[in-house]
Amino acid sequence: MIYTLYIFDPNGCCIFYKEWARKRHLKMAKEEEFKLMYGLIASIKSFVSRISPTEMKDGFQSYATDKYRLHFFESPTSLKFVMMSDLAAVSLKELLNSIYVAYVETVCRNVLVPARGRMIDSQFFIARLEFVVSQSPYFTSKAQS
Repeated sequence: MIYTLYIFDPNGCCIFYKEWARKRHLKMAKEEEFKLMYGLIASIKSFVSRISPTEMKDGFQSYATDKYRLHFFESPTSLKFVMMSDLAAVSLKELLNSIYVAYVETVCRNVLVPARGRMIDSQFFIARLEFVVSQSPYFTSKAQS
């Protein structure tokens, strides 16, 4: 089951957030949650690159706790895509790449979408995102809440 998606720009601003089946909501402002998530990703990337015994080609891609799995994809332009899922979703690398392609096609190439640093509210992107995510075997009809 897929819970949430965050998209961060190269400056660490959350430019998109979507939840499907999030079961627990934090008692803090969304902006604070976004800062915490970006800080977590930055810290993990730094830690993994420093401790890796070999040269890292793709870098950090996911981690798991006993309750959820966090999946990470970074584009060549330093956009960061973070997806939370249940433990059954071992790798969502291809799904995150498909979301990135949808982003490029519907946001980057669309002159009507505002420049970087603003929340994405493109209905075309949201519709493509919903379609791409709903095709994943880890997305269930229960997730539509």
